[in-house]
Amino acid sequence: MIVGVSCPNICTVPPTDSLAELSKGFTHWEIFSEADHMVQRLDDTFFEAAGQSGMTFSLHASIADTNIAALNPRMREATVMELMTELECAASMDIDTVTIHPGIISLSVPGTRDRSIAAARESCRMLDRAAKEFGVEHVCIENMPRFPIMLGIDPSELKAIVDGTDLGITFDIGHANTSGHIDDMIDTFGDRIANIHIHDNNGDADSHLTIGDGNIDFRHVLKRLSGYTGRYIIESKSIESALESQKRLRAMAGE
Repeated sequence: MIVGVSCPNICTVPPTDSLAELSKGFTHWEIFSEADHMVQRLDDTFFEAAGQSGMTFSLHASIADTNIAALNPRMREATVMELMTELECAASMDIDTVTIHPGIISLSVPGTRDRSIAAARESCRMLDRAAKEFGVEHVCIENMPRFPIMLGIDPSELKAIVDGTDLGITFDIGHANTSGHIDDMIDTFGDRIANIHIHDNNGDADSHLTIGDGNIDFRHVLKRLSGYTGRYIIESKSIESALESQKRLRAMAGE
């Protein structure tokens, strides 16, 4: 089992310091491209330390100021261009997997969900072409937690967004638990799942608990994913939680 870590709470820590700390317990880091960890800002000091660490990397694209489903075409274009710069950086770092969120609906105008889905689908087509141009093997759209403004909560909607592209899926187990769609996501996307985010909750909120502290039946989920050979990225609120999650996950997997 390939287990990596992603921890948004450390994005204000200098990336070289984060690298030094994470490399004590993990061999793979999914960098969350926000704040001080924006991939465009990583410099030679980081790259030198990364080479010495032996760590491998994937990338979670920025989410705070981006929305591939924006109804304003100028804002959507700006989002796609920003994500393309992240794909270009990923390619320069030999990163093979980038996760992107499917966007949100209008916060001010009701009844526009279908239009937002169409906008997200068009953005995905552009990102699909960019991924092929830059040579990033897996550009993956992530399923979202049960929160009304978010797209891609249920499998049918996420499928509508990525259909017509070769984009993969980042299957977020915790997100799927909030909407009751864990098995449905696996059934719908199967081999299209190219990355997995793993964390726990009690089904009522996207709380990113340590694995085993919520109500997700991970042994069932791991059995359903027995044919999956990619990475399991522990998304945690702290490095301590991530380390404990890794220990529990490997025990569940029989390692």
